Amino acid sequence: MLSIIICSINPQRFDAIRRNFSRLLGDGNDYQFVGVHDAKSLCEGYNRGVAHARPETTNFIFCHDDIEILSPDFREKVYGHLRSYDVVGVAGTDRLAGGLWSYAGPPHIFGQVAHYKPPPLHCFDVDIFAAPARSVDKIQALDGLFFAARRAVVDKIRFDEQTFDGWHGYDVDFTFAAYLAGFRLGVACDIAIAHASIGTLDATWQRYVERLERKYQAQLAGVPRRPYQCTVVRTRDRAEALDVMTPRQWPPLETTST
Repeated sequence: MLSIIICSINPQRFDAIRRNFSRLLGDGNDYQFVGVHDAKSLCEGYNRGVAHARPETTNFIFCHDDIEILSPDFREKVYGHLRSYDVVGVAGTDRLAGGLWSYAGPPHIFGQVAHYKPPPLHCFDVDIFAAPARSVDKIQALDGLFFAARRAVVDKIRFDEQTFDGWHGYDVDFTFAAYLAGFRLGVACDIAIAHASIGTLDATWQRYVERLERKYQAQLAGVPRRPYQCTVVRTRDRAEALDVMTPRQWPPLETTST
């Protein structure tokens, strides 16, 4: 059983992401949606969602309500990656240098995400951090727009709703805590996702960055925070974005039954 936990106060967005997942996962009864529509924070909402998931749940997905999965073979990919990793996302780092997962810059950041640009542009900008293979292992922390986790991780690591009582920091905290606990994290470069938001790095965000850095000051990697620019490719539509996010050097996807 796969439980998809989404915090959302927007009925249109929640309906859209439900339809997106349902189309890709099929009509089976091996997954459920757990919508939390009055979360006090993402940590509180995700913890409550986990508590309301079916007892037979073996895998969880946590994601924002304003994403769209572009990969038509998403089902095969997410289950395949969960056989290799305990937690898997679409962007992350193998050296956590601070409260923002990407602070270490290249060559320590991986993944790719398309961002929708509304009219008058009406296009998709694909941000490519690095996509050397279908997946990258030895990851320490992940971005929270989307990540999946095995039941064993969720049973051991809770979202820290005391420290992260708002809408920032929850993702790096949860995934880094999983890494420190010995779980294996990976970035799935081959799961193409479009995100409608790029986030706002304002004073509120900075406050949660500082909280995370205080919490993990003894464990953060001793690497510098480097200014960097990722590759950004402007594409006209979803099909072109998906094409850009599928490098020709990747081997064919190995498919097995789920």
